[in-house]
Amino acid sequence: MKRRSWLLATTSATLFGGLAAPPSRAQPGQVLQRIGYLSAGSATLNPAGVPAFREGLRERGHVEGRDIVLDVRFAEGRAQDLPRLAAEIAALKPVVIIAIGPTATDAALAVTATLATPIVSLGDLVASGYAAQLARPGGRVTGISFLPLPLNAKRLELLAQTLPKGSAVLNLAGLQPLPEAMRLVEDAGHALGLVTHAAYANTVEKVDAAFAAARRLRVAGVTVLNSPFLYNLRAHIFQLAASAKLPAIYQWPDAAREGGLMAYGPSIDAMYRQLAGYASRILAGAKPADLPIEQPTRFELVINLKTAKALGLNVPNALLLRADEVIQ
Repeated sequence: MKRRSWLLATTSATLFGGLAAPPSRAQPGQVLQRIGYLSAGSATLNPAGVPAFREGLRERGHVEGRDIVLDVRFAEGRAQDLPRLAAEIAALKPVVIIAIGPTATDAALAVTATLATPIVSLGDLVASGYAAQLARPGGRVTGISFLPLPLNAKRLELLAQTLPKGSAVLNLAGLQPLPEAMRLVEDAGHALGLVTHAAYANTVEKVDAAFAAARRLRVAGVTVLNSPFLYNLRAHIFQLAASAKLPAIYQWPDAAREGGLMAYGPSIDAMYRQLAGYASRILAGAKPADLPIEQPTRFELVINLKTAKALGLNVPNALLLRADEVIQ
């Protein structure tokens, strides 16, 4: 059931209205404008992105086959395939490429170096070195920057409300993150009176080993940090958490809808609609260097009471009242 939705102000909130402006329609006989879409993820495991992006384009007056063509490529988790897929897209001469995540952005930048193709990306764009600053990116890359580091600490705070004071928590990362990332989570844990343990896992075997270590360490809960790999492996992690009777909180709201206990993060649909706004402006002639990088405008807390019941966990009413969606 829906509880409430909140909007977070961003540094460029007043500028987004411009991104939503409908482009001029293609005239009869005019060449269709191509949009490339490149993701390191899986179309099956990440089904929401492309439909939401397409819907965002339609909201801005674009129709596939009439004024635009959308060329989509998924690497299905095989990062080694990204250069080839990026080259396939570049050969089609797109006006703009949507690159989901840093590995896809790197591949798109590499194959379009001589073409100077604009790229709209999703990730921490300034920290990754793709843009000089949020207000004026200054290069070929702009898009949505969702600043995952503060969100990891926020998820730990939410999970702590379901745990006894002084509990131990496992912070699971897909790849070894920047020291700052783990330090923020550890500092948040200490402030909450929790004992924190870190685990880094970029294979299924390492994820299994992390949960085996969690049993030995007698942790009371798990936070799953931002990671495309861990998101793709979420169904397996659901099973591990259920088997160990461990409450866990995840990065994207869909994870709780699919069987995880809790999730807190940006609305996937809203973010991909924002990406469509950038594509629309670039199709109309805007330069990525001049389009301010935005942050997500909508964050969702989703709690799955079915999973809580299976874990034998009573979710505090105060936490349920904060949720945007509670799955009964």
